[in-house]
Amino acid sequence: MIYKVQIQIQQVDEEKGSCLAVGRSYEAGKFYSEKAARKFVENELMIIRQVNVRLRNACRSTLRFLDTLGMANLMATLKSLQVCLRMLNEAMNSKIPAIDDSCPKCGAGSGQRELAKRDFLDVEAVHMHYICNRCGSEIIEEYTLSDVFIDRLAI
Repeated sequence: MIYKVQIQIQQVDEEKGSCLAVGRSYEAGKFYSEKAARKFVENELMIIRQVNVRLRNACRSTLRFLDTLGMANLMATLKSLQVCLRMLNEAMNSKIPAIDDSCPKCGAGSGQRELAKRDFLDVEAVHMHYICNRCGSEIIEEYTLSDVFIDRLAI
């Protein structure tokens, strides 16, 4: 079995709630295991930002748990579920945001800014220009208009 990592660029109109695939998907790589494909996506393709490590780890543990639901006995499943719930609760109740989305100049949160304009860079990305209500500085965030997915292919 081979696992392919493909990149699909999409044109997204948030105001209309529409999403349109642009062109064909790009093949980023072929791997002999799902684990290797996921490692490639996480290490090579994902944008690195400051994240809530506890939340990320809790989500990974929960996903591992959900993958094993059909194979585990009831007592082990119940124990794993209790551990996952505790980890998720601790992570969600921590004061660390999932992504640091604050103003780099004054530290104001994302709720303290106004959208000024959008610049579309071809069909690959969009620059969102915000004005911080607290300090007046311009904040530019870049979003890529693509989805990364792992396809399971049987050969």
